[in-house]
Amino acid sequence: MPEYNSVLYEIEGEVARITMNRPDQRNAINRELADELLDALTAINGEAGVKVVLLSGAGKSFCAGGDLSVLPTFNHYSVIDWMGRTGLGIIRAITESDKVVVAKVKGHCIAGGLELALACDLAYVSERTKLGVTEVSIGIIPGWGGTVRLARCLPVQRGKEIVLSGKRDYTANEFYEMGLLTRVFSEEEFDAKVDEMVALLCNNPADSLRAAKLVMNASFNGLPLDDAMALERMSMSWLFHNEQVTAVREAAVQALEAAKKEQGES
Repeated sequence: MPEYNSVLYEIEGEVARITMNRPDQRNAINRELADELLDALTAINGEAGVKVVLLSGAGKSFCAGGDLSVLPTFNHYSVIDWMGRTGLGIIRAITESDKVVVAKVKGHCIAGGLELALACDLAYVSERTKLGVTEVSIGIIPGWGGTVRLARCLPVQRGKEIVLSGKRDYTANEFYEMGLLTRVFSEEEFDAKVDEMVALLCNNPADSLRAAKLVMNASFNGLPLDDAMALERMSMSWLFHNEQVTAVREAAVQALEAAKKEQGES
């Protein structure tokens, strides 16, 4: 199992926990954290028994974005490398992962932290979390896909408000009402509710999770309708004859029939 300085990497059964571990800096992303996060998210694809990756932050925050101390170290070429290689690599490692990647978000989810959360398949957020993208306030724009993803995920004027205002204290409920985030949970029930949803995901066959993610991502990314429908049909056909999925499906059908019979007898 990999060992890192700024990332915690743990596997518990069918769940991998990848935790950004710079709590004193609210898990702000420096070069080390970015490189280790990319490595961990890439390595997890080699874990055949893992179905779900839970991405979180140590301490009181998910991620406060990029570590500002890194910015003065960039020149023209290194900033392109940071965005184009490391940043894009991390986002692709999430979106193209064979696993379902779940963001567990609390505290602060700002700038690059929000970009990470938006790239995940599901984002569960505690109600006291503060969110936003702040890059315009220091003369740049989101560079790890945030500008693009917000334009695709929301009515464009809402996405523009988030990016152009630079506001850092949107509430979780404000974002949810706009159409972002999967669910918002109270602080008191947050951990239990996220664990419950992760367990629900793990009840499903890995191959059907993988295929559903693939088809939905292809549709989101603009694959023409006929091509997306063809990909869906081919995936369905492959799954229908997949031994692992067939066994689960037959067990589910038998359980449903038994439940109907029991209801009929009562």
